[in-house]
Amino acid sequence: MRSIASQPASPFADDMLFDAHAHVYTGDVARYPVNTRNSFHSEEELHRRIATNPITPERLLAEWDAQGVEAGAGVQYSSIYKTDNSFLLDSSDRFPDRLSAVVILDAADPATPGKLRQFILERNIVGLRLTGGAGPEGDYPWLCSDAAIRTWEVASEQWLPVALMYTPQGPALAAIDRIAALARRFPDVILGLDHLGWPGMDEAGEGPSPALRPLFDIPNVFFKATSINYRLFGQQGVDAARFVRRFADLVGAERMMWGSDFGNTLQTYAEMTQAARESAALLSPAERRQFLHGTAHRLYARTGR
Repeated sequence: MRSIASQPASPFADDMLFDAHAHVYTGDVARYPVNTRNSFHSEEELHRRIATNPITPERLLAEWDAQGVEAGAGVQYSSIYKTDNSFLLDSSDRFPDRLSAVVILDAADPATPGKLRQFILERNIVGLRLTGGAGPEGDYPWLCSDAAIRTWEVASEQWLPVALMYTPQGPALAAIDRIAALARRFPDVILGLDHLGWPGMDEAGEGPSPALRPLFDIPNVFFKATSINYRLFGQQGVDAARFVRRFADLVGAERMMWGSDFGNTLQTYAEMTQAARESAALLSPAERRQFLHGTAHRLYARTGR
């Protein structure tokens, strides 16, 4: 594979992307068994994709080359593999100069802190993703379970970014309060909120809900915009560029990044990159570079870690 330096000049040279959120999966289910139970998409739909339309690293890198993406982070696809990160890690090891790995582990599993330390030392991962839903009382105990706190301690020791996604969609005050407390307790950990933290909408329909306000002034809380956000904006009639501009006014573009969600959101990669670039139209050139490339590259580029 040619290095980026040896490739012909790209038409995106002044607007290069770093994809902070791509998914990979293979049709080789004998070597990499799947677990599609309790996923957002139906099991029938997921198995159809696995059999007929897998997102291999080779395919992903070809899309990146075609759309001006320097490199990116592969995020474990829990809908297909849950916490078995084998295919993602093997893919990252095969293409270490282009594809880094953000693994998913169970926040409530006592074995998770040890597994995380092993992945850091042996597999050169660049991040951890924790996900979960609301508990019976409407709170999110998995965010700060005993195992989770020990996991946060490992991430803090190793300066490892942690991505968070809670469900259901929409700003949840209970989750936001817990995230704010964790961010203050572990200031050396970059907490990246996937899908902009399910930002909701302000009264003007041009920026995030005030519910996210407790997170705006915490410098180690970062926000990732994905194709899921842009799809929701389209459904709600929201101008994505105005929304991103407003969000940057509140937190700074240096705390924002873009990720495609390729492999999960059902759009072409060209449509995703076009939406990302268009959403940055109202940012200054420096802010645009941070949002589309710089922030995610700083956090997730594997080279040199």
